[in-house]
Amino acid sequence: MVCTNGKKILLIAMTGCCILLAAVLAAGAVRIYMEGSARKAADPLESIYTAEEVTRKLFAAVPLIANSVILLLMCLAVKVKDPDADRPAKAEGRMTPKKETKSTKIVQAVVVVAAVLLIIAGICNGSALDVLIKGINICTECVGLG
Repeated sequence: MVCTNGKKILLIAMTGCCILLAAVLAAGAVRIYMEGSARKAADPLESIYTAEEVTRKLFAAVPLIANSVILLLMCLAVKVKDPDADRPAKAEGRMTPKKETKSTKIVQAVVVVAAVLLIIAGICNGSALDVLIKGINICTECVGLG
């Protein structure tokens, strides 16, 4: 099916609703963290995240979640589809690999050399041990050992 103007409007509304939902959820997460950090500063044994705060912030996003589900069902009902989804990439129906130019290979080599040098610098200044210790702490806390 070809995307008509009504279907395009539906897709734009769905996209806008999803972007707004993501922004509301991200803002809620940041507010939970900021408020929890303030509580934790006052009482170090206090948890940053509480079930009540998460529920309150999530409840604020319920209308957007409902709108997203309704728009999704509407898209499915009118069979909104990308018109280019079934068309092959080329007229022959097969894709040819993109040729790498000399400048692309040079950029790739420079990035690899820079990455290796930065890894070596991190190992030399002791950052690798810090990362390892933090990784172990996070892993043991997640599993419930720490």
